[in-house]
Amino acid sequence: MAQTLQQMVDEVREAMGTQMRIRGRSLDVQLRKAGRLLPRRIRQDATYLAQGVTLVQNPKLAKMVDMAKAQQAYENVMAHLHGFDVAAGRRNAVLNLVASIAFALLVTGVLLLVVLWWRGFI
Repeated sequence: MAQTLQQMVDEVREAMGTQMRIRGRSLDVQLRKAGRLLPRRIRQDATYLAQGVTLVQNPKLAKMVDMAKAQQAYENVMAHLHGFDVAAGRRNAVLNLVASIAFALLVTGVLLLVVLWWRGFI
């Protein structure tokens, strides 16, 4: 299962596009767009892969890339992306929106009642 670093990055980019619906020209762009959707450790692993690709293009700097660490980072990122549920993320976003609207309406109603009581209309 010896893969090159570029193949690993291509698979991570494709998985981010299909699983998380995050598109971009490169893995760096996709990671910036993903932001806090990815846990810190996964983001660090994906960043290691993205930086490794640029280092591998230079023969002298290619020695700086630890392929065992890159392989482990690739496996961590792919395991997280395959467990990512797009529907649950959308559902949570909708529920958060509904909850914030309901809270705003509740606070507005309470304030209206307080003002009406204070002015003597109730």
